[in-house]
Amino acid sequence: MRISRFLLALVGAGLVTTGVRAGDPVTVELTERATVGTALVTVGDVAVVSGGDADLRARVARLDLADLKPRDQNIVLGRRSVEYRIQLAGIDAVRVVGAERSTVAVARRSVTTEEVVAVARAELFRHSADTPGLTIDLAQPLVVKLPEVPANERVSIIAKPRARPGATGRVQMDMTIASGGETLLAFAIQLDVKSSTRPAPAAVTPAGGAITSVSSMPGAAMLPAPGAGARNEVLVRARQRVEVLIQSGELKIVMVGEAQQDGRLGQTIFVQNPDSKKLIPAKVAGPGKLEVELGGQSP
Repeated sequence: MRISRFLLALVGAGLVTTGVRAGDPVTVELTERATVGTALVTVGDVAVVSGGDADLRARVARLDLADLKPRDQNIVLGRRSVEYRIQLAGIDAVRVVGAERSTVAVARRSVTTEEVVAVARAELFRHSADTPGLTIDLAQPLVVKLPEVPANERVSIIAKPRARPGATGRVQMDMTIASGGETLLAFAIQLDVKSSTRPAPAAVTPAGGAITSVSSMPGAAMLPAPGAGARNEVLVRARQRVEVLIQSGELKIVMVGEAQQDGRLGQTIFVQNPDSKKLIPAKVAGPGKLEVELGGQSP
């Protein structure tokens, strides 16, 4: 009992330590195979880092070993190159053990047609924000093979109209896909732009000077509906957090999204799902409110 108390006293005084000590060397055990999802390969991606101080382990694990090109499928890293990289960082108390070399494969994914079309639609909506009831659909299936990119790497998709887009009709968009500062593919797509809003009825001015809206039916006339002027007001602003009602049959879900453009009553605009980051077409239903009718897609 006396011996145990004596040891506890020494531990409490810092004269005896248990487990890994801060002064112990860090061990980097290289694995034969590794998989990464980004273009940047670090020591922590290809090795098990143990021992020593926690801050030093984290520093060693973050050291970059290679910067892959977007099209690279794999790379082989030798133990000697790992040692050189650690020495170059000015870190001394590190042992590199394990495999002589590590084969690093890149987990990849294909850029999807949905991603491309969503960007093209958003760009056209930006050019046609004043056209109510706008619908934009892909006119022809994509025939190009979309590139593959590292699974966790950010992809840049840029869309530009070939000519100044009109309110409706066929529009050609020039698309560019890039990753890691390298252009992977440039191609064109065709979109059909339609407006579901009928032309406004003609207006006649009676003798009294009051304007009456006349319908397209012969002999039928009616006054403007109360609040009709609200259709010309912008009810949703770009980058505004909005309430989105998603309805599929009798199922209703309300979520919060971010509008990607200005919108008027009845106009279809894009809203971003904050969780999946997907762009969803939605109809403006009121101030700060959008509605989505699901047709087989999920937000």
